[in-house]
Amino acid sequence: MSVKALICDDDTECRELTVAYFVRYCEDRGINYSYDSCDNAQDAIISEKAYDIAFLDVELGEKTGLDVAKFLKIRNKNVIIFFITEYEKYIDDAMNLFALRFIKKPLNYERFYKGLDKAIELINKDSIQFYLKDTNKLKRIQSNEIMYVETLEHKVKVVTENMVYYSANLMDEWETKLNHLCFYRVHKSYIINLDYVNEYRRDEVTLTNGEIIPISYRKQSDFRKHFHSYLKRRK
Repeated sequence: MSVKALICDDDTECRELTVAYFVRYCEDRGINYSYDSCDNAQDAIISEKAYDIAFLDVELGEKTGLDVAKFLKIRNKNVIIFFITEYEKYIDDAMNLFALRFIKKPLNYERFYKGLDKAIELINKDSIQFYLKDTNKLKRIQSNEIMYVETLEHKVKVVTENMVYYSANLMDEWETKLNHLCFYRVHKSYIINLDYVNEYRRDEVTLTNGEIIPISYRKQSDFRKHFHSYLKRRK
């Protein structure tokens, strides 16, 4: 697997130590990695890059690490946030942004290591790996980014909010990969993510992007039960 990280801290010593710990962890675990580092919130905010993990100091001048986290979650809602600071008064705000860890300075490598173990576990749990049809390269995306999967003759189309991929994996393989409560195979040609259903009728669903997906006749009764059960869990 590979991980892309952002380290943002105006304390040079702490920023460099965070980079060193992150690199050491990835090399110890055999993880491919890349990272960007900066000493101010503005550089992180104006960047258009999406990251898997971010290590953010809270106090960064005019804007804070909390501001940076909000922008990062727009680019990748699954980004895993670590806040690194001396000040405990920000804990509640950090938790509201679903931060994975609140790490106090000075950094402790053992705690840092355990936090990254948990982060990698979450990334692996929620990610889907598949081979691209044309290049046969391995691609990894988060399962909750997938709106639907469609089989088209000799290839499978994977549609996310922002991208369309063509997979070398067969539809039955995708059904196994997406064996989650929020996915359902409504038709031999379609697997949908229920999180993106905007409107439901007996024989079709309309997704949040406006696309209409048919529900096969033999699936209609079971899907109705499954979808109602899903809605109850979401309440």
